[in-house]
Amino acid sequence: MTLALTLSGPQWTVNPGAGVPHAPGWGWYVILYFFLGGLAGGCFAIAAALDLRRNPAPRDRDVTRLGYLLSFPGVIGCGVLLLLDLGRPPRFWHLFIASERPPVPIFKYWSPISFGAWTLTGFGLFAFVAFVRVLIESGRLRWSPALRAADAVRRLPRTVAVIWTVIGILFALALAGYTGVLMIGTAHPVWHNAIPLGGLFLASSASTSYALLIILLLRRGYGHRDPMVRRLSEADRWAIALECLLLALVLVPLGGLARPLITGAFGALFWIGVVLAGLLLPLLLDRLRAGADPGRRDRIRAGLVLAGGLLLRFVFIMAPQWPEVRPWHL
Repeated sequence: MTLALTLSGPQWTVNPGAGVPHAPGWGWYVILYFFLGGLAGGCFAIAAALDLRRNPAPRDRDVTRLGYLLSFPGVIGCGVLLLLDLGRPPRFWHLFIASERPPVPIFKYWSPISFGAWTLTGFGLFAFVAFVRVLIESGRLRWSPALRAADAVRRLPRTVAVIWTVIGILFALALAGYTGVLMIGTAHPVWHNAIPLGGLFLASSASTSYALLIILLLRRGYGHRDPMVRRLSEADRWAIALECLLLALVLVPLGGLARPLITGAFGALFWIGVVLAGLLLPLLLDRLRAGADPGRRDRIRAGLVLAGGLLLRFVFIMAPQWPEVRPWHL
């Protein structure tokens, strides 16, 4: 898996001619699953990273609780979208159990689909525990067995809590980035040869998660100059910069294979919606200091990042499948 420089330009040397242009029939269920999974994993990872601090500031705890509250519903949404995309939801258990030897579990580490199903399930456990913890800490959950369990957990050594949190972060990052790996594992030549796609989706997940948290904090009354809002905005700028770099590393080595993504109607959506509105304009808005309502500017900026992240997944999923799969296909 290396990048070679040829007379026609750089090209990934992993089977550049492999695959046939066969459309898997992915539509909006998969697009929304990729987008929602990225947000769930990204929000959890941000919250958990803040949670690792020994003496977090009150505003850090606010962001931690918010990230945890977002991640578990996101996992539920991902599960629903996956079931709908299967077409025959009652057969979902075949992803986890060997049908010829029930109830023996099955895990195909070489299969992105199997890896993704188990990753979503494992992450769901960490997201659920964090979700319940926030409900207990905020007084919204007063069920005595849950309160006793939470009290027992609080008495555990900090090392145990740190290990648990770090493993949860790894699951979150795996969920946010594996969707790109899933596309690389297909036979379609555009996806199969877009080697850095997992990293691109991971960076996009981080950026959109920062943007979502910024919007929610502003709606909760946080000011434009609040230290936490400024820290999230700065982190988002770094994530967008990394996303731009990885996008170039995906497109340039593809060469002519990138034509469905960057030309025609999908190309217009890519350059205007993804690159201009979703990446460049947010960076430009960060440089603008003038304006009567900087909070409104920050909300517009974050909204552009979120829209760009959704359009990125739409273009990368639908453009290579056109015209076999229509843009409105579920």
